[in-house]
Amino acid sequence: MEIVIVVGIIAGSLAAILGVATMFLVTSQIVQQTSKASALGEEAMEIVRNYRDGTNWSSSGLGQVTLGSPYHPEQSGGSPPAWILVAGSETINEFTRQIQFEEVFRDGNDNIAQSGSIDPDTIQAIVQVSWEERGRSHEVELVAYFANWNQ
Repeated sequence: MEIVIVVGIIAGSLAAILGVATMFLVTSQIVQQTSKASALGEEAMEIVRNYRDGTNWSSSGLGQVTLGSPYHPEQSGGSPPAWILVAGSETINEFTRQIQFEEVFRDGNDNIAQSGSIDPDTIQAIVQVSWEERGRSHEVELVAYFANWNQ
């Protein structure tokens, strides 16, 4: 009888250890994927900054993007290549990345606000990087404001 109890305790302990190890592996994978997604999002923000700096805001730059529509970055075929924004999202390995732009409002004190007058020289960029892991959806979202500093 004692042997049966000891075997039961050992089997239960092993099952608990395997459960905890599995949880750590899954958590580690999610952390690794989140880190990769964050890096892709930060890369997209740097590309938007580079795009803003290399274009004319009102004629060929961020002042001309379609608000609320998804974009993704691509390098042009020129020499030297430059970053351009192309309509739609892109897939990088298991990740889907897109950039959306929204208008920015200013209040009476010239602070960014939820409503007020539209600031034509500032735009909000929202980078979303999403992926599926074991049937569950995950997303990293980064937000930044870009100003027409070359006016």
